[in-house]
Amino acid sequence: MPYYITDSSPDCSGWATIKEDGEVIGCHQTKQEAIDQMVAVSIAEDLEPGGERDIRQVNLEPPAYMRAAARRGLELNRQGFGGDGLTDKTLREAREMAAGRVSADKWVRIAAWIARHMPDLDAPKNSNPDDSEYPGPGLVAHLLWGSGPSKRAANRAMKYAEGVVERIRAEEDRSRWSSVNIQLNQEKEEKLSKVERRVKNDIDFEVRIDNAESDGMRFSGYAAVFNSDSEPLPFTERILPGAFKRSLKSRNEVKMFMNHNMDIVLASTRSKTLKLIEDDRGLLAEAILPDTSAGRDLAVLMKRGDVHSMSFGFSVPSKGDKWNAEGTVRELKEIRLHEVSIVTGFPAYEATTASVRSLDILATRTAVDAEKLADVMLKLEAGETLPSDDADLLVDVVNKLKEKSETVLDAVSSLDLKKKQLDLLFKAV
Repeated sequence: MPYYITDSSPDCSGWATIKEDGEVIGCHQTKQEAIDQMVAVSIAEDLEPGGERDIRQVNLEPPAYMRAAARRGLELNRQGFGGDGLTDKTLREAREMAAGRVSADKWVRIAAWIARHMPDLDAPKNSNPDDSEYPGPGLVAHLLWGSGPSKRAANRAMKYAEGVVERIRAEEDRSRWSSVNIQLNQEKEEKLSKVERRVKNDIDFEVRIDNAESDGMRFSGYAAVFNSDSEPLPFTERILPGAFKRSLKSRNEVKMFMNHNMDIVLASTRSKTLKLIEDDRGLLAEAILPDTSAGRDLAVLMKRGDVHSMSFGFSVPSKGDKWNAEGTVRELKEIRLHEVSIVTGFPAYEATTASVRSLDILATRTAVDAEKLADVMLKLEAGETLPSDDADLLVDVVNKLKEKSETVLDAVSSLDLKKKQLDLLFKAV
């Protein structure tokens, strides 16, 4: 875990040396004193110093439904449904999540854990709480991790976690080594401080499984497309033809990762398992996927159409981009390519943030307690019988969301209306 310095810690009046999750390990009167401690502890633990960081930029607070899931998981564990495999760390972190606190390191682990344990939600579940096998340790573990009792809820939590991690990484890219006088070579510092990432959705992957005697699983897809306007960043960005030419000609090693995770290498140009080609359309990536669990899973997901996004990490050399006078449009003329990734999650974290935070917004709009609403929605999604107070809360929320038009209300029966209102509520959260 890297160490950083910051002048925005609420626990220190001056400069602080902190861990990645914001924990203060020392308060200092001057910036240089904080730097000295950061460098000393980093050397002692064989880590690269993290640099300067504004710890207020990324909101690490979990949304209401994840806090509710953690509370429910802790309660079920107290009732004896957690099983023997739960660790003290998982329970401790669940208590922290229930209180609204999640570390940056935990956010990084959440999405990967949910994806790995998604099959646990396929286990048979009896909706009767009197059944000794209900709800099962796998479901309880999902709740303790802020996930949920269904795959729909689990995917929602996974999407949000991936969004938080993207924001953390973007913050690190902006702040790492900022204003810190540490002796590093210029090329390495540039990579650490100026790397950007862009995602291309709806890629038409071509996947084929070759015979066992040949190279195995192959795929091709475009990591970038020329003259295609990006989503608002908040500026609009487009890549011009020829932008990758010099970088590809340099023959520097480029690796392909899964979700920019450097621990999951799928291919590399050095081993000739990855080939990058700039054609008239954009940057084409052709790779031989490894015969690993990640490689096999990706091949299946791409063939099914579940995975359809690629991303690339890059920096822009001097004079490599051009802006319009208003600063709203950026054209990339030259790109220094660092890596490409296949994206399995939901990379547009701005939109993800807006959608998953909507439960808190809904509670504000209807003047109800967000924590209570989250608890009720979790029970409803798990198929549990609602106590009268919980049912009354839902009715109150639905009534406040009703359209005012009597003509619409008269057009459907009472039963249909209730179904439509419930569907509306699920869409809202």
